[in-house]
Amino acid sequence: MEAAKIARSGKSLQQVATEVRQIIPNIHLLILFETLKYLAKGGRIGKAKALFGSVLSVKPLLTVKDGELLPAGQVRTRFKGTQRLFDFAKNAVDVQDLSILYSTTPDEAQTLAERVGSMFPRERIMLARLGPALGVHGGPGVLAIGFREKEPT
Repeated sequence: MEAAKIARSGKSLQQVATEVRQIIPNIHLLILFETLKYLAKGGRIGKAKALFGSVLSVKPLLTVKDGELLPAGQVRTRFKGTQRLFDFAKNAVDVQDLSILYSTTPDEAQTLAERVGSMFPRERIMLARLGPALGVHGGPGVLAIGFREKEPT
């Protein structure tokens, strides 16, 4: 969204790319998966780990750091997972933009947006469905929260 704003201001493609690269370190993301099955099918994790996760009914939490998908914990229930997403946003400092992403659970995403709206202006929370390219890797039930912190002055 920020790239589009920068582009609308009349800057060149090179300037847009440069400014967006400067923003990336301030973006934080936490993703809750319903199952590891689709991550394994897409080659993102090993089949043994997916089997282990499904036997234990583990719902993984992943984050992105330096362009790499990394484990950020796991929970046993969906409720605890959504609570972790809420806490992730609650503990953020100087949030400039906030987004909630989902694959197949718009009502759950809306409920999370309402909860987060108690501490961040609801009209500034973007709610969006994952596109097919990302959705195919995560499968049904993916719920994520991402935010951009204000740049230090």
